[in-house]
Amino acid sequence: GTHRRPHVTVATILIGLGLLAAVPARAQGPSPEALFEAGALRAAADSFSARAARNPNEAAHWYNLGATLYRAGADGKATAAWIRAARLAPRDPAIRRAQRLLPPQDLITEQLLTVGWATPAEWGIVAAVAWLVLWLAVALGSRRRLVLALPAAIAVTSGILGGLEWARRDRPIVVVTAEAAPVRAAPYGGASAAATIPAGGALLAGRSYGLWREVHRQDGIHGWVLEEEIAGL
Repeated sequence: GTHRRPHVTVATILIGLGLLAAVPARAQGPSPEALFEAGALRAAADSFSARAARNPNEAAHWYNLGATLYRAGADGKATAAWIRAARLAPRDPAIRRAQRLLPPQDLITEQLLTVGWATPAEWGIVAAVAWLVLWLAVALGSRRRLVLALPAAIAVTSGILGGLEWARRDRPIVVVTAEAAPVRAAPYGGASAAATIPAGGALLAGRSYGLWREVHRQDGIHGWVLEEEIAGL
């Protein structure tokens, strides 16, 4: 369905107040935060993008990049950046609030872009600690069923949830960053378009052919889109 953008003034204030703590500015020029506040959004986005490229495991960089892109009206690119941020910090309230500004375009997109409550690594830590508690209880000679069953259940459940989250993130998902991306029957511009995916829509990617990428979804959409119109996660 269609999504009506929030009033730009309200959205801008919300995003501006929601920016995470940033890396200190360098002496040789204005920081991307200063550029964002001044409305120099293209320069701010380039700077935040460079930060994210240098340190891709820092959620704040992706969040700030998404905030800048959203304010600039680049909804598809903002969606991709905020999903990257959410995957790194899935319980961060600022990131969760930001994502609500750009709800999924359709059910398939919602399923593909779902981010679980914890990262696979976090689930792995919970499982490891639970197993440690279990074996410690065994070593201490505990025979109480609850003492043994509880950490065992936590370990198994955490392992399953971690595996599911890893499998979800391991899929070759791409997000449409253009205003709309025609999905063509063949990898050339003159081919017929069976569907058009709006900005922020998600697809599963396959092989590449020149400037084109094969894509498909569970709802039967299958074809080719230009690489420049999508961004991988």
